[in-house]
Parts: sequence; C-alpha cells; structure tokens
Amino acid sequence: MKPPAITCWLILLVTLPAQASDRWQFTERVEVPAVSGDGVFHHLEGAGRKHIAVSDGSIGITWEDNSPGSPQVFVAIKPAGIEPFSNALQLSRGQEAWEPAIAGLGEQTFLVAWEQDERIHAAIVQANKVLTEAQISNEPSGHTSVDAYQGKAVISWREQRASGWFIQVAAVDSNDLNGLQAVPVETNAVAKPVQMPSVSMGPAGVGIAWEDRREGHTRMLYSHSEDGRQFLAPDSLNEFYSGRTEYDKGNGSTRVSIARFGDDEVISAWMDKRRSAGYGIFASLGSEGGASYGPNEKVHGPLGDRDPHYNPSTAGNENGDFAVAWDDYRLGDADIWISYYDDFDEWGEDLGPAIAGGAGEQTHPSITLDDNGDLHMVWMEKQDLFAPSRLWYSHGKRQAD
Repeated sequence: MKPPAITCWLILLVTLPAQASDRWQFTERVEVPAVSGDGVFHHLEGAGRKHIAVSDGSIGITWEDNSPGSPQVFVAIKPAGIEPFSNALQLSRGQEAWEPAIAGLGEQTFLVAWEQDERIHAAIVQANKVLTEAQISNEPSGHTSVDAYQGKAVISWREQRASGWFIQVAAVDSNDLNGLQAVPVETNAVAKPVQMPSVSMGPAGVGIAWEDRREGHTRMLYSHSEDGRQFLAPDSLNEFYSGRTEYDKGNGSTRVSIARFGDDEVISAWMDKRRSAGYGIFASLGSEGGASYGPNEKVHGPLGDRDPHYNPSTAGNENGDFAVAWDDYRLGDADIWISYYDDFDEWGEDLGPAIAGGAGEQTHPSITLDDNGDLHMVWMEKQDLFAPSRLWYSHGKRQAD
C-alpha cells in the first residue's frame, strides 16, 4: 500500500557564490521538501547519521519531523538528471517514529529503515512510491542503521529482550522484506544498554561499530563478519584514557559513524572527550571490511581545537575516497566542516562550505560520496537554537586533481 504524500512547500533554490576547495566546488543549495514553519522540528539523528544516499545518480534523503502532530519518518527522492526533489513521502504510520537511515540499492532504488513504536520497520522506495514495506523486528528495538553493496543490503539495530541487550543484523538479498533472518553480533546478552550501532557492507563482509557501557563508561566497540552470519568477538575502537584523577571514568565517546571505501577498507569516526575543550572528532581506518583498525587520528585541524565538535558523519566510495563532516562553533554560530586525507595521507585543512555556514545554526550534517567523487550533503538550519528548522541539500562537484 502506498503511503500518503504530504503537501510539499515550494522547492527553494538559493544561488550563492561558488566556493572552491582543492577537492569540491559547492555552487547552490536546495531546500528539501519538508514541511517547515512554527512548531515544526526536523531531526537527522539516526545511528551513524545515514540520512542521504546515492543510487545510480538519484539522491535519497530521509528524516524525522513532527509536522503531522507526532514524530514521523519521511523520504524525498531527487531522480537522476532532475533538479527538484519529489514530494516528501511519509513512510511511518504508527504513533511515533524515529531515527531513519537510507542506503542506495541501484536502479534509482533505496532501502529506508526506521524505529516505529519500538519496532524496526523498513521500506524499499523508488521515485515517488514505496515498492514494499515490512516490520522486521518483534522485540523492543531502535537505533537502526543500513548499508548496501551491489544491490544487496544489511540492516542493524539494537534490541532488548528479557535476558538483556543485543545488536541484531539482517541481510536483505531481494526486494522481499518479509521474514528477514536477524543474527546477533554477540550470542550472549549484554546487561548494559548498547547504543547507536552503525553498519557497513562490502566485498569483505559486514562491519559494525557501536556505543557500549558494559565497563561502566561509554566505549566504542566494533565487530566484523565475513558472511553476515557469525561475528568476531567485539574489540575496542577508541583508545581509552583513564586514571587521571580518582574520579576519572575515562574519556567519554559517543555517536560513531562508519562507511566503507575502496575494496575492503572502512572509516569510523566519533565524538571523543580526550581533549580539554569538550568533544573532538576522532577517527580510525579499518581494513578487511572492518575486521581490524589502525590507531585513532584526530580529524579536525588546530583551528578548531579550542571548541567542542558535534555530529560526525562519514562517507566513502569505490574509488577509495573518504571524508568526515561535523558541526562546531569556532566562528560563533554552528557551521558545517569537512575534512579528508590530503596528498600526504594526513587530515588536511578543515573545509567550511559557504553554503553551510554563516548566520544561524547549521548542524547535523549527513554526507555521501558518489563514484565520481562528488560529495552530497544534507543538514539542518535554525535561526537560533530554539527556532523551527529547515533541511538543506547541496552537491559538491569533485575538482580535477
């Protein structure tokens, strides 16, 4: 059954002076066709911040907002070669829905998953219609994430049972979402809540990272499966600092985002309080699809060292490109910043696109990279912290090396 489309406000094109970097040139931003106005608040808060995806040139964006009177999940598609987005489709139909994620399946088709009334739901969407949808968890569940590779996909989520907490992973091998078989990352329940698992998928298997409090403080853990059916024992992703005072429980860390790049590499980035100025953005590069990781690396440059950083999002592509986006207050208001490896395989100077900076609060970026190396980004804008929000999309054209 096709879900109802909500009325779309006019698509607003705002042409701004082009901003060039040595990697991308951003020329304009487009307002995502979400209802906006007094009392309407949008959220891009899904696990791993996977709110935008590319599928054969088509762009898909998903979010949650309260425009129907309660939190619900929406998707908007911009077909390949067409400038306007489609009208927003309301995917959820329960009392409340939260934290959607999206992945491209090819042929301009997308997989979207979300939490609805404490269960995970998913839909396959093409153009302006839903092809199929289903509830895919039967226990209290949330914090879903998705990824796709060569037309196949994977969905992850956290699940609570009487015995404790689990992270579940289900493979999607066709357009049939009914009867998916979920596999726990760990066979034994975890007593403390596990949170915000972010998943990646590629030729080397399935990689996953999440927030874990089984040691009494939040750590970033990761695991990997070659076949999506049996996962390695979890290992620590973030380097841990503790014992600085008798009250020290260690550096806080939260909101990991994972993305695959190249043949079998992954990047995971997260917020980490090992700095005195609040959260910094740290990352680690993984090999074999996320079966092992290298050392932690500070992503942002020294100009941002005095300020806290928030909401990291990762992206990668088949050609080996990868990037991290976040927001911070180094210029007074919140702005979007992006970093990537330079020619010396180090994190280069932070790029602040003019289309996602300036007056007002520009926050919660979600990014993806297409096979041409172009960067696609969605983010949220408010006049101030308490104002209603709007959603914007921008396309960063890859510059010649």
